[in-house]
Amino acid sequence: MRIRPALLMIVGIFVLAACNLTGTRQTTEDLTPAVDDVQPSGPPTVTINSPQSGDEAVVGEEVLVSATASDERGVTRVQLLANNQIVKTVTSENALGDRTFPVVLDYTPLSTGNVTLEVIAFRGAVASAPASVSITVRQNLAQVTATIDTSTGGLPPIDFNDPTCRALVNVGLNFRTGPGTNYDRITVLAAGTTAPIVGRLGDNSWWQLRVNNRFGWVSSDFTTELGICTGVPVVNPPPSPTVPVSPSATPPPTFTPTTTQTPMPAATETPTPGTPDLVITDFSGEENPVIPSGETEVTEEYTLVISNTGSGGTGQFENGIVISLGGSIVQTLEAGVVGNLGAGESIVLTIDITFDAEGAYSMQASADSNDDIDELSEVNNGAILGVTVSSA
Repeated sequence: MRIRPALLMIVGIFVLAACNLTGTRQTTEDLTPAVDDVQPSGPPTVTINSPQSGDEAVVGEEVLVSATASDERGVTRVQLLANNQIVKTVTSENALGDRTFPVVLDYTPLSTGNVTLEVIAFRGAVASAPASVSITVRQNLAQVTATIDTSTGGLPPIDFNDPTCRALVNVGLNFRTGPGTNYDRITVLAAGTTAPIVGRLGDNSWWQLRVNNRFGWVSSDFTTELGICTGVPVVNPPPSPTVPVSPSATPPPTFTPTTTQTPMPAATETPTPGTPDLVITDFSGEENPVIPSGETEVTEEYTLVISNTGSGGTGQFENGIVISLGGSIVQTLEAGVVGNLGAGESIVLTIDITFDAEGAYSMQASADSNDDIDELSEVNNGAILGVTVSSA
């Protein structure tokens, strides 16, 4: 396996959904903001609505986890872990977070056995106690006796075998007249809503959806794509709305003093450096590569997004990817060295990976793989992507 890392510095925090349409994400939405002056009495709380402990799933089929997080000040992100490995991170649209934060997180099991699913809510670096359920993963549907009832989590039935390209809304999401926060809001789509994707921007940062026979746009940062989306056309956005310019008042006459006094220099304080917190907010790419007929390998590009959600810069750190097949590590790869990542900044690594054998691979990415950075939390530095390679 070979990799070619490339780095692109982007200011902001990104959340990317894994699918066959990926793009540069840099959208900040604006739902009901949390109150910044509320002093929280404790950490956030979170509950899992579905699935229930004892439910069963099938290898290679998506499991939707419905959860509700809350915090007196605002939940800023929620993470899903499977057997202690982070598999999904969803960030609030609001910079201050949401006091009530319903989310839908997706997870695809790659092997049979018992899986403990945990959901953790964050207010900045403050984590909730995890909510957890245990499910059993079977090899095929015929072995399943206790199916997951998504209705207990308020989700509609979803046919994952439907090839129609659709967006699954992960959080309460603004549905707008155009692809940008400067466009008018039509309505707010609830977490768990699914709608056909009928258009997109060229960088896949916004989807055009059809909801109740009305066309509108949503930020793809906060959705999971379902079905086959390779044929979605690029759509020219409508003209940006015109913002009226307020007339300026006539300034008062300027008074010129006859004498001046040299001001004393103001005392300055040296800012105290904050602590960084690295989070992998996306690890995505082709999940079903096919080795072409007559060829011995296939190469696909994967995207790794690392964000610093802390309050200080990082300094230099390394990143890596460990690839396993059948429970055994087959390759350990370097994913690039980052010189420094400031507070609130993100970096995108694009990596070419070549597969030369069929099978179900587990790719685990790690930010700061050598533990060089002193962070607020070390538990959110990883992400897992399952890839199933076949031959034509």
